[in-house]
Amino acid sequence: MLAVPALRALRRRCGPLRLAAHGGAARLLAALGEVEQGLAFDDPSLAWLFASGNPPDEAIVAWMNRPETVALRHALLVAPSRPPGEQHCAEYLLATLAPLGVDAHLDARPLRVEPMASDEVLVHPGSGSAIKNWPAPKFAATIRALDRPVRLIVGEADTQAAEDLEARLGGALPCLKHVPLEELAARLAGCHAYLGNDSGVSHLAGLSGARSVVLFGPTSPQVWRPLGPNVHVVAFDTSAADVARLLMNDINDLSS
Repeated sequence: MLAVPALRALRRRCGPLRLAAHGGAARLLAALGEVEQGLAFDDPSLAWLFASGNPPDEAIVAWMNRPETVALRHALLVAPSRPPGEQHCAEYLLATLAPLGVDAHLDARPLRVEPMASDEVLVHPGSGSAIKNWPAPKFAATIRALDRPVRLIVGEADTQAAEDLEARLGGALPCLKHVPLEELAARLAGCHAYLGNDSGVSHLAGLSGARSVVLFGPTSPQVWRPLGPNVHVVAFDTSAADVARLLMNDINDLSS
């Protein structure tokens, strides 16, 4: 999701794009018209990238974790996928395209998602790492303070975080479990508000235009803050009462 501004700039400069990324995210961006085709990293049609011989007539831009360890042939530009310092990742990815003559305008407009309207607060208690998860007692206290229906978002890596939260609440909550990203984006775009950790779901919420409160602990919001017009970042030591207040009020009226 943080590559969206760079993809938009690259598309303006170079024309149609074929994106190889996380499969679900790549297909979502293709469905929303951000790229012409979205493929998973391991799609067999991409085997030529790492093989000898004649490649298709395509220019390659690659952002990779450790580009120096991969013999990527036929590439027009190869750069690390993460900034070396405290520059925001979206700004960094855009800046890597400067040698290609790509303009530096950071277009972070929301994705063109058709909202699925509801009065729910969607809560994602998990992330890719347990150390990035706000404590379950604080999630539970926040949910108790909300005057809105709540629905959990539970992905493959979130089972334990969801179970810990429900144990604190003393019962199960409605949940979106392993739903397609297209549906998740639509629900995020139409919900009353969203609460989550530093995670891919939070990035999707921000770019879907959701009113979002995103909790940061060990990672830097200066680098990883989600894009979007209604994102409010708070630290782990923020009280549950303050988080609930942010979710129930108009975040645009509050300082970030």
